[in-house]
Amino acid sequence: MEHTRLTVTLRPTTGTLARLASTLNNHRVLDLAFSAVAPASARAVVRVPGPEAVRVQQKLRRMVDVLDVALEPSSPDDGPAPQAPSPRPAGVPAGAAAGVPAGMAAAGG
Repeated sequence: MEHTRLTVTLRPTTGTLARLASTLNNHRVLDLAFSAVAPASARAVVRVPGPEAVRVQQKLRRMVDVLDVALEPSSPDDGPAPQAPSPRPAGVPAGAAAGVPAGMAAAGG
């Protein structure tokens, strides 16, 4: 599947990450990375399927915190899109799926 990477430059304020997540909520996001290195600058890298990239770019540009959105096709070197974790088999307690004995998971350790 073709995917596109969007690099978003933001001005971080209270709730910036929440607003970013809310804006992306209706789109298939394959990968999201967010970093706020300096108090005056933050960066998010979002990977979306190619056909949705322009629409996502338009929506991101409408955010108050966004300073710039750069759209670039991902290269084959980026590797495959991340896969969702496989579901736990039926009847297996949640702790047992992670390698924790069932009694320990319920007792809190």
